Amino acid sequence: MTKVVIYTAAECPHSKKLKEFLSGVDIEFEEKCILTSPEMLEELVKASGQRAIPVTAVDDDIFVGFDRRTERRLKRTLGV
Repeated sequence: MTKVVIYTAAECPHSKKLKEFLSGVDIEFEEKCILTSPEMLEELVKASGQRAIPVTAVDDDIFVGFDRRTERRLKRTLGV
């Protein structure tokens, strides 16, 4: 089973759109808000090499941001 983890922040509009997209295509995900603990931010940097959000980790694939291009790539990777 594919594991999807997203790194977000509550006030980030791109994070909100990413969550809406994933929910809309029935993909379960684990959300990690980087503002709730320093450990989440460290984990984000370790996974992606940067501090930008949102970041989506699908198994070993990392997707930074959420725009049309990223949405297309996620659809291909997730098979939706």
